Amino acid sequence: MFSSNTASYHRQVAAGIFNISHSDSLGKYLGCPVFQKRPNTTTFRELIDKAMIKLVGWKAKCLSKAGRSVLIQSHLESLPAHTMQCFQLPSVVANNIDRISREFFWKKHNTEKGLPLVAWNKICRLKQNGGIGLRKTAAINQAYQSKLAWKIFTNQNSMWVRLMRNKYL
Repeated sequence: MFSSNTASYHRQVAAGIFNISHSDSLGKYLGCPVFQKRPNTTTFRELIDKAMIKLVGWKAKCLSKAGRSVLIQSHLESLPAHTMQCFQLPSVVANNIDRISREFFWKKHNTEKGLPLVAWNKICRLKQNGGIGLRKTAAINQAYQSKLAWKIFTNQNSMWVRLMRNKYL
């Protein structure tokens, strides 16, 4: 068995002989990252970057808390939805997306410290339970993954389900 240094050396030699460039990322397919190994934080770094870019154009100091919650629900929560339907996000990525939402909700400027008046767990409750209806990224991701599992167990005629059952079950 090769050590990681010799494997890396052989990879470099083969890349030089065949004039192939080495890349850790395989790009994207249908908006989702394609990867060879187990996904990590850097695989989904683009989701965090997109969320931060969205916030640059928004003027938090001109918005009420209701306006901020609507922007969080309509943009920041929906941004990673397609990716979360396909993959289980690492908890670090989900926590970062939640942190971005939380900071936007409480802060008026990026430079100042926002004073949270209510715990984020209480804000993320349903409106009927005293919250404002924001959703945590990890909970949404788990719901999407559960939906896929439910399809595998209940929808026997789907080609996708047959493929997943044959490959993984």
